[in-house]
Amino acid sequence: MMKSALILIATAAIAVTGCSAQPAAPALAAANSGRQCFLARQVNGYTSVSDQIVDVKVAANRYFRLSLDGSCPQADFSRRVILRTTGGSDWICQGLDAEIIVPFAGGPQRCLVRDVQPISKAEWLADRRH
Repeated sequence: MMKSALILIATAAIAVTGCSAQPAAPALAAANSGRQCFLARQVNGYTSVSDQIVDVKVAANRYFRLSLDGSCPQADFSRRVILRTTGGSDWICQGLDAEIIVPFAGGPQRCLVRDVQPISKAEWLADRRH
């Protein structure tokens, strides 16, 4: 009985160790490919540039332009949007990794992200003035 309990504990420890190493894999792969990635939960601001472009501020000083797959007109008028990953990872590195969900009285509007590009702070600030 004691032997099987030790095996279960050892197996659980190995499983937990394996799981804790997995989130770094997409970031490492993205870094090696030259892409810049971010976590959806690190987004702390957004600006709707048009009905097809949304800029997001990530952490303290990173900025990205999200080009949407089609029109997302409600994003222009909403005070908040939800950025949700779609590919099973928490990382957003490229188009199709995420969607924007805009709460709307007629039901949420879902807008797929087609492209992700880093932008400068100056571009972020210029877009916020419109």
